Amino acid sequence: MKYLLSAIFLSVVVRLTGALHISEPEKRTCGDPSNSLPLYRSYNPTGIDHYYTTDVSKVNQHDSVWALQEVAALVFVDQEESTVPFYRLYNSAVVDNFYTTSMTEAEAALKNGYVNITNDLIYIYPTQICGSVPFYKLYSASGTDNFYTTSESERLDFISNHGYADVEIAGYVLPLTPSQCT
Repeated sequence: MKYLLSAIFLSVVVRLTGALHISEPEKRTCGDPSNSLPLYRSYNPTGIDHYYTTDVSKVNQHDSVWALQEVAALVFVDQEESTVPFYRLYNSAVVDNFYTTSMTEAEAALKNGYVNITNDLIYIYPTQICGSVPFYKLYSASGTDNFYTTSESERLDFISNHGYADVEIAGYVLPLTPSQCT
């Protein structure tokens, strides 16, 4: 009986240890929110294009048709834990900035006249973790404009009133309210 209780106890301990070990790889680590930077959104009404950058001086380097609109989100300029590259591609023929986390999409865009802008690389989360929020991607075929926002009301307004199509969630970014980053 003494050995039977010991065997049962040992069996329970092994089972619990195994359960703890299985869940460990599922644990996700967050990037440090204090390393995030504002992602500025600007707009060119002549070319009907939105441009996103963490370097506000780059908006000023463009010609005078670009207008700074707002800070769209918080992102990383260096790869942090659990983040992926958010590639920027540009097509001067149609005046369009295109952003994606997908290398397949980036390669397809390159075949369609876009160029990879490597000096504007940022990092975002591919899934909703670490207090991140959706970064919605919308597209205007008439204006060949890719538009990204974290605002649900802005997303719905662009779909209902500005002729944009809801494409996907491009990735997940940190919200502007730091208290939401947990």
